[in-house]
Amino acid sequence: MKTRLIDNYKKQGGSWISGVKGLPDFWPSAFWLVLCTASIQVLSLALPLTLMQVYDRIIPYNAAGTLLWLVLGCGVAFILESALRFIRSWISGWTAARFDHFLSQSAFEHLLRSQLSAYENEEPGIYLDRLGSIGTLRNFYSGQIFQVMLDLPFASLFLYAIWFLAGELVWFPIGVILAFLFLAGILKIGYELNRRQQLNIDDRRFNFLFELLGGVHLVKSLTLEEQMLRRYERLQATAVEINHKVSIWSILPTNVGSFFSHISLFGVIGLGASSVIQGQLTIGGLTACAMLAGRALQPVQSAAGFWLRLSEAKLARQQVRQLANLPLESEPGALPFPRNIEGYIEFEQVSHRLKEELPDFVTDLSVQIHPREMVVISGENTNHTTALLALIQGLVRPYQGNLLIDDYDLTEWDRSDLNGLIEYVPQSGVLFSGTLLDNLTLFDQNRQATAIEAATLLGLDELVASLPRGYETEVKGQANNVLPSGLIQRISMARALVTRPRILLLDRTVEAMDQDSSQIVLEVLRRLKGHSTIVLVSNSPALVNLADRVFDLKDNQLVEQEKFDFSFN
Repeated sequence: MKTRLIDNYKKQGGSWISGVKGLPDFWPSAFWLVLCTASIQVLSLALPLTLMQVYDRIIPYNAAGTLLWLVLGCGVAFILESALRFIRSWISGWTAARFDHFLSQSAFEHLLRSQLSAYENEEPGIYLDRLGSIGTLRNFYSGQIFQVMLDLPFASLFLYAIWFLAGELVWFPIGVILAFLFLAGILKIGYELNRRQQLNIDDRRFNFLFELLGGVHLVKSLTLEEQMLRRYERLQATAVEINHKVSIWSILPTNVGSFFSHISLFGVIGLGASSVIQGQLTIGGLTACAMLAGRALQPVQSAAGFWLRLSEAKLARQQVRQLANLPLESEPGALPFPRNIEGYIEFEQVSHRLKEELPDFVTDLSVQIHPREMVVISGENTNHTTALLALIQGLVRPYQGNLLIDDYDLTEWDRSDLNGLIEYVPQSGVLFSGTLLDNLTLFDQNRQATAIEAATLLGLDELVASLPRGYETEVKGQANNVLPSGLIQRISMARALVTRPRILLLDRTVEAMDQDSSQIVLEVLRRLKGHSTIVLVSNSPALVNLADRVFDLKDNQLVEQEKFDFSFN
């Protein structure tokens, strides 16, 4: 696998900085961020010190020449500070962009490689929301976490400067800062409660939209548009209400921070004025203290905003952690599944069930399917027969026993690349957005020649020739419902044959075809027989007659049936 940044979010482990420190070249970036921040904070002292000198020395002594040099030096400090802030923003933004890229890639890879049984425990909308939470973390890491961590310690520098100039006056801005932090903590609790409600409501709304859009044909056929609209209106009204609350709670710290900034400014001026009157502090010193008090509060305000957003980022981390905790099909470091297999399949005392709360549909099943043998499996429950094929593919693991391919246990190998070894054709074919040729080659240009051969073998040439652009015909959106079902099924079949698989699994594929397509597929299966191991789930008499052996799934076992000759002389 390319990057395992997602591993930092497993269970409850991983600190905040662990979210990005695993990125390449993070530490050089961190060094430059620290250097820029320290330089910015030191340069920010230039303006208060310049004003103090202007009020205390320049104006009383009419030192115009000194004023020119002070203004020039302050201007240079301001330009350098602005340039350093831009550089720091660029570095932190680039780090956040890299974080977004690597974590998104790692999370999506983890999702695709997760165990199917674990994946199916949640709705697609929930996974979409969890992937979207990476964007929240990206915004969080795009400056706040770095600038707050680096700026906050320098607040003590400004407070020390106030103490150096005005002594006990420093206790007032310290008191303002503490009061602001206490109030920010209360606001954080309210924000976090409302934000959790917002995420729950968004999950419900996304799931409803996926369910509705996925079944829009049924909704229209049953004329349920009005009921669905009313239901969406109720969900949307709830969402708008909680969004309004979240927006209010999110802007409160900014408004409260502005209020405390004014308190700090007027308090320092008011209390410092008495020291000026008593001659204990100069006017320039008071001006500098007022500016330094504002400077000291700025990183604290940023920290409060960070603290508030911390709850949102915490929720986003929990979302990403739920993705990271999905069990993988193969353990990290597992070796690629061997390519030189013959196609031998063995169920070794396998027991399995569709869900934990359901009974077994196979118990202590022990069956061998020999290489290049054609086997038909029939059964009343289509979910159970489909699950048997999923076991052979390694998509799900038996909770008891072993399923072996050529004496190899799929659970001990990396089964992420079984393409060309085990191919599966479902009852209802699926086409991806792209051209028909893209669907035959699965977007691999190197397969075009063999894809055309497979398509010709299945008689697709005449059907595709009737389309305006032939194999370059675009398949988009719900085009699967527009193209003839026989064409879709034959494309799915041809796609499976492109790699000349050792094991071919067909799940009631022939039953879903029209008569012409089924006859063509039957002829193809006759030609494939003896070259690949073929396992078919079917009740078709023609396939039963063609098969070497026939099994019936009943009483939690695969019971071999006596074959009857359905052919007519």
